[in-house]
Amino acid sequence: MDMFEKVEKLREKANVSYEEAKEALERSNGDILDAMILLEKEGKTKKGGAESYSTKYDAGKELERFKNCEEKQERRERAKENCRTFGEKLKSLLKKSTENFLVIERKGERILKLPILAMVLILIFAWYAAIIAIIVSLFMGCKYSFEGEEDFKKANDVCDKAEDIAASVKDKVVDEYNKL
Repeated sequence: MDMFEKVEKLREKANVSYEEAKEALERSNGDILDAMILLEKEGKTKKGGAESYSTKYDAGKELERFKNCEEKQERRERAKENCRTFGEKLKSLLKKSTENFLVIERKGERILKLPILAMVLILIFAWYAAIIAIIVSLFMGCKYSFEGEEDFKKANDVCDKAEDIAASVKDKVVDEYNKL
């Protein structure tokens, strides 16, 4: 085998340049194996695009996969629990909204007893008409209150204040009208 063939073979196997292969062969008196060992010791050999596969069991990688799987499972369980609690809260809210009522009275006579759910739906879909109706009814002497299983003391206090404000505004308007 001539020098060029040896350089070519060493260059392919060690994945080095022609110059590095020739120099290594010259230093090892033309022996390809010695030249290859010399290049490896000097750290000049480069890994090519070759891939390798090992069947060696890597416990660290397996443990990492197991941890990732456990974390995914925990996230799924938390999401399911959150959905359950959200569903339960929504169910409880709907139940409370049908067991508690908005009551409208005028001169001590009950005009309307409306479930809170219906009131909320009216406010959502016809808020403009509902607000006008509430304001007009307050000036006509209607009284709003809440009743049911829940404690509506604070809400009823707000309704009473709104009634008082509407009555005072009504009285002022009537007084001004009578002055004219």
